[in-house]
This record gives sequence, C-alpha cells and structure tokens, in this order.
Amino acid sequence: MAKPIFSPEELSELIGVVYDSAFEDVQWKGLLTTIRKMFPGVGALAWGYDGDTMLPEYVNAGQTPIFPSPFEFNMKNEIGETIAEAVKRTPNGFVVRTKNYFPEAQLLNARCYTDFLQPMGFRNSLHLKVDHNGDRGAFLGFPLPADPDLEAELHDPLFEVLKLLSPHAVRASQLARALALAKRATEAFTGFFDGIILPMLVTDVQGKFLFANKAGRQILGRSDPFQVAQNGALKLTNGYDTADLYHKISQTSRDLVQSGLRVDTSDTPLMLAISPFRPSMRDASAIDRHLLDDEQMFAIFVGQSVQDAVNTALLEDVFDLSAREAQICKGLLTGQNVAAIAEASGRSPKTVRNQIQMIYEKVGVSSNAELLDRLTVFRTVGTMFENNPEAQMPDAMTALSQPH
Repeated sequence: MAKPIFSPEELSELIGVVYDSAFEDVQWKGLLTTIRKMFPGVGALAWGYDGDTMLPEYVNAGQTPIFPSPFEFNMKNEIGETIAEAVKRTPNGFVVRTKNYFPEAQLLNARCYTDFLQPMGFRNSLHLKVDHNGDRGAFLGFPLPADPDLEAELHDPLFEVLKLLSPHAVRASQLARALALAKRATEAFTGFFDGIILPMLVTDVQGKFLFANKAGRQILGRSDPFQVAQNGALKLTNGYDTADLYHKISQTSRDLVQSGLRVDTSDTPLMLAISPFRPSMRDASAIDRHLLDDEQMFAIFVGQSVQDAVNTALLEDVFDLSAREAQICKGLLTGQNVAAIAEASGRSPKTVRNQIQMIYEKVGVSSNAELLDRLTVFRTVGTMFENNPEAQMPDAMTALSQPH
C-alpha cells in the first residue's frame, strides 16, 4: 500500500472523525472502525495499562476481543526498560512501533503475543498513546497481520496516518474529558455549578487546569492573576505564588482539609480557598473512569479578605458590571451612602440611584441589604483563614440598612 495522500477535504473529514469519536458514548469506536476500513486486515482497539499490567480493552472494532483479560507484561524494550518505565517517558500523541521498540525475541516470547496476538493472526502492532495519569494510561492499538508481505504493505502507511491524527486524538480526548467533567459537575449540583457566586477553577493534584464555572472563566480570561500554561497547568502571575498554590493543593490532598492563599493582582489582593472536589464518574467513558476514578480534583474558590480594599475587577467578572457600576458597588460595600458616592464621582444622586437599580437587576437583588449580603460573600473566603472572622464591616451594613 502506497503512502496515503489526502486532499484537504479528505484530511479534514478524517480529523473530524477523530473529534466525533472522542465524544461518542463508546469512545473511539468510530475512529477504530474507520481505520480498519482504510487498512483491511489490521486490528483496532483502545486499551489500558496499570504499571506493567495490561488491562482488558475498552473497545475494539472487531467482533472478538483481542485482549479479553488482564495480564502482566513480561517484556523490556531494547534499552532494558520495563513497559511501565517506558510508557512514563513516552509523550501523549507518540506512535509506538513495536517492531522498532522491542527486540524480536522479547516479542515472540511475550504472553501478549503467544496467548493473544498469534492465535488471531497478528504479530507486530502500532500504538498511539492517548493519555497517561500516574501509573495508568491508555493507547489506541492497531495489531498488524503476521503475514510479512501484508505487514510490509500496511505498516508504514498506517504509521503515517496515525502521526497525522495523533495531535488531534490527544486534543480531542482532553476536550471530551473537560466537557464531560463540567457536565457531570453541573448535573451533580442541579444547575448550581455556574450559579455559584464565587469564581471556581478546578485542577488535578498536579495543578493542571480542568474546568471552571462561569465566573471562574471570566477571571481566567482577564489573565490576572490566573493563566493556563502551555502544558495545561494553572499558574499565577507571580512565580512564587504559583509554587505556593501547588504546595497548598498538595497539602489539601494530603490532609483533605481546606487551605487558603493570598495573592496580589493589578487591582487589590485576592484570597483563594483550595478544597477537595470530586464529581461522580459514573457517566464517564471507560478510559476516563480508569484514569481518573481515583484521581483527586481540587476547587479553587476566589474571594477577598475583610482587610483588603474591594477588588472591582472581581465584581466586574462575576456580575458583568461595568467599571463604573463596580465602583458604585465598592462604595456601597465600604459603607458609603448615595450622597457620598455621588459627591466622590461627580454625578448626581439621581444618576447614582439609577445605576444602583441597574446593579440590582444584574446581581439579582431588590434592596441594598440584599446587595450587601450578595457582595460580602466574597469576604467569606478570607474569613476562613483569618484570626478575626467576625470583622464583617458593620459600618457598611449600617449604611446600607438606612434609607437613601
């Protein structure tokens, strides 16, 4: 078989199959079936491993499972690494060619060949690494016919196709997981997820960003103080703060208790509360259940300390307020009445009252007291980690309880 040549339209359609397949109920079934049609005679399956244990396949494109039961790998590659050691340094998206990866004697004496591949007429294979977490991971595998002429005809063309598709397979897998986690979290909280006032960002134990609620996405879009690095890790503007954040996540993982962190921004400081987060995995794909069922996730809630000035950017991001409206909220939260706000801003009291009414509509309240209650939720993050949690700005409460 000659090296495959695709028109732009054909390549686009094939890449589309990758993304569609990542979101299927039986993940990767469509892609595996497509590859088998393109390369008659190959096997096609998605399979997992846990250390040196080969797990039963998640799905295959044939009628008979190729690897129906777990077994221990008893192979080492040509530099003496076990399977567990080799896959840890194999990057996601890498296409492994077993005929170049393992000495032939190792392959022919391995149980995966003698018990599974040989009886079904396969010998060498190609494997696209989809994901890895700890000692666990997943591959898309394509066993090749044992007939040397057929193998020679299929091997290189299939390798070229998998190389073209590999970055899309990894990206599609990550997208499918992020959306699935967000969907499950939303279902678990019956609509509460995006309705949480406090911005929330969720990471894994290494600090890799997974998803966020609406307010969290707004803050992330501002890039102050959060950004997502090229490797997917959540980071803060200050490198020392990033190191502290990872330390706090590790501490929360170890002790299973909430921890806090104060970070500076271009506006005023924010307080972060890091808490364990664990949505149900019952509706996850087989691969994600395998990779993430024991994986800890952590919610980072963003708020403020009672000791710091109000962060107007936080108000803008959470309630979609304009900069001027956020300044009015800041004035109300710090105890100013309408007259004082009008004088400080150079606007008439009537204009300020109209803007307060607009704020009510955006925040979803109908009175100053309700507004204050809604806004002071940001301060709850700070009070969890300060010595005087009762310092809840009584002057502001008094001011907002008075008629204007």
